[in-house]
Amino acid sequence: MIQQLRISSIAKAIAVFTAILACAASPGARAQGMSAAEWDKIVAAAKKEGKVVFYTATVVPVMQRIKAEFEKVYPEISLEWIRFPSGPLMAKVDQERKAGVTSVDVVSSTEVGWFEDRLKEGTLVRPVGPDAAKFPEKFLVRGAIPILSIDALVIMVNTNLVKTPITGHADLLRPEFKGKIATLDLLSTTVIAFNNWLEDSNGAGYLDRLAAQKLTLYTSTVGGGQSLAAGEFAVATFINAGAAVPLVQSGAPVKIVYPKPGFGFGYGAGIVSWAGNPNAAKVFMNFMMGPRGQQAWNGNNDSASPLPNIPGSLDSSALQLADLAKFPPQVAKPFTARWNKLFK
Repeated sequence: MIQQLRISSIAKAIAVFTAILACAASPGARAQGMSAAEWDKIVAAAKKEGKVVFYTATVVPVMQRIKAEFEKVYPEISLEWIRFPSGPLMAKVDQERKAGVTSVDVVSSTEVGWFEDRLKEGTLVRPVGPDAAKFPEKFLVRGAIPILSIDALVIMVNTNLVKTPITGHADLLRPEFKGKIATLDLLSTTVIAFNNWLEDSNGAGYLDRLAAQKLTLYTSTVGGGQSLAAGEFAVATFINAGAAVPLVQSGAPVKIVYPKPGFGFGYGAGIVSWAGNPNAAKVFMNFMMGPRGQQAWNGNNDSASPLPNIPGSLDSSALQLADLAKFPPQVAKPFTARWNKLFK
C-alpha cells in the first residue's frame, strides 16, 4: 500500500525537486514584503544566536531527519528539540510561558486551535522568508499558521498474531479480537475528531460495539506501535504512519493497513513571541516551509507534504483531514465524557 501511495515516478519527482531547490537557493529569492538584504540580516543574526529550540509532537525518526538536514544547510545553528504528544506538549508550553520560561522558539502540534488562540492574542509571530512567501495558501491557517505535515492514521497488526487479513475498522469488531486491540487514550482534540469520524464512517453505535471488545489504552502512538510489535496485543488503531513505517522498515512483525476512506491530521506550527532565539526561529520555520524541510519531514512514505512534487510524500488527497474547529469545548466535553464511560 505504501508503494501505491508513492509519487508515480520517483525519478521524475527527484528531477522536479532538484529544480525547486535550485530556484529556492537563487540569490534573487525574495519573501513577500521583504528584500533579499533584509532576509540576509535575519540569517546572519540567527547564526549569531547559534541555536533554535523546537517543541514538537512528531515522532523521533522524523526529527532525526529534520535535525540532520537543517544543520547541513545551517551548520552554524544547532537544532535542539523535545517531543511530547500534542495535548501534554501544549500544556508544557503554557506552563513554561506562565512561569516566564523562554525555553521554546518554535512549536509544532496537531492542536491547531492553540496556534489560532495565540494568533488572536498577538503572541504568534508570522513566518517570513523566501520559502515562507511561496507556501500554499491552502495550508496556511488564518494566513499565518503553516500546516507542515499531514499524517495518515492507520491500523497496525502483529503478523504473528493476526492471520485473517484486516481491511478496515469494521473488522475490529470480529470476536477473535476481543481483548486484543489497543488504541490511543483521548489525549487531544485530534483523537476526539478521529473517534467521531470512526462512528460517522461505521454507523451509529460503532464506538459502543468497539468498547465491548475491551480495548487497551496507550498514551503515545510510538509506545503503542512498539508494544504491538512486542506482541502485547494483536491490533492497534490510531497509529500515525510516521510511527508505523519505521517499525516496518526495521523488520518488526507488523503490517500497516490503510483504511478506505482514510483519516489524517495536520501538524500546525508557529514561532512564539517569547522565543529566546527569534531570528533562528524565523530561519528554521522558513526552512520547514521549503522543499528541503518538507523532504526531511515528509519524504519517507510516512506522511504527506503540503508542497507538490516532494519525493516519498503520501497523497494527501486520499485522506479526510481532521477539522478541529468542529470540536469546541461545548462539543468536546460531552463527547469525552461518553468516550471515557465506554472505554474506561
